[in-house]
Amino acid sequence: MGYIQVKNKIRQSLFTKIMTQSLITISLLSYSAQAFYYQDHEDKGHLVSVERAKTEQVNPTMWLPGNVISRKNSPISAELTGQLLWVEDVGKQVAKGDVLATIDNRHLTLQLARQQAQVKQHQANVSYLSKQKKRLSKLNQKNNTSLSELERIIKDLAIAKNEVVALEMQVKQTELEIEKSSIKAPFSGNISQRFAHVGELITLGRPLVQLVDTKHLDIKVSAPLAIAQFIQADAQVLVKWQDKLIELPVRTWSKAGDQQSRTFEVRLAADDLNLISGSAVSVSLPKQTSKQATMVPRDALVLREKETFVLTVNDDNQAKKVNVLVGQGVGRWVSVLGALDAGDEVIVRGGERLSDGQKVRKDQTFTVTASTN
Repeated sequence: MGYIQVKNKIRQSLFTKIMTQSLITISLLSYSAQAFYYQDHEDKGHLVSVERAKTEQVNPTMWLPGNVISRKNSPISAELTGQLLWVEDVGKQVAKGDVLATIDNRHLTLQLARQQAQVKQHQANVSYLSKQKKRLSKLNQKNNTSLSELERIIKDLAIAKNEVVALEMQVKQTELEIEKSSIKAPFSGNISQRFAHVGELITLGRPLVQLVDTKHLDIKVSAPLAIAQFIQADAQVLVKWQDKLIELPVRTWSKAGDQQSRTFEVRLAADDLNLISGSAVSVSLPKQTSKQATMVPRDALVLREKETFVLTVNDDNQAKKVNVLVGQGVGRWVSVLGALDAGDEVIVRGGERLSDGQKVRKDQTFTVTASTN
């Protein structure tokens, strides 16, 4: 290796070493700057948006357990006897009119062919008697045949026509039975259960599948008779499901109560929600006439499986956890019961991961805007 080559190699090695040290220095400076930035903001507290609680006239409520049910939940049965050839699988989503199961209808097909042949035979008899009637009518006008013979032909023709009508009705009846050998969905839904298997002899009226409407849902609540007078049609009530709080309208309720449990049934419309029939929820129903209550924005509520609370901001700009009981909702506000007064600042944004006593910074722009509204 020559002198020049050695010299170039040394220069390249020194250049690589200098660049590596420079990149390391830049990375350390960047990390230090970020650490200083986050530490500075951590010392000042987490940025949150707050609104003030207020007092408003609302109806006191009580929380009751409810169940999500389908308005249409029917066992679909066979309408004729025969061997089951095919049945839809569990979990299949079907539309109204889709075939759910098929039953062997070969005996009905043969019966239909025989009846159609009988119809043609009697139609031929009607055609013959009609021609005979026409001929005898002409002869009778010339006194070339007896009146009784003409009357007998007229009688036979009427009987033959009625026989054709009766046979045609039998054909339609058989066609209807063949149509019923394909069991169709009376409404759109999901197959939740299957009661029969391919190859079984199915009798008339035996359930084959359970069809559940998964879109048109109700929430059923057994409510005490004492609150019946406070239930109103289409009134919006709060429903707690998992970590969600939603408003749903009262669709209908029973006008008669159960004598043993002293309760009556209330149903809320829960159409097109991401709910599964059979799910358990909690429903807030009015129990008294309206009175003053403390209201907070719905966004201030923190829902957990075993508790519901809000986070307030004290004079030292620290978050304080306050457990509450949720009552009636009014627009984006909801009434609460707890250690909370009108005018207290509650966190509506930025408090999802805060803990009790943690330092916070208030977003003044949002607070002023919210308070003026």
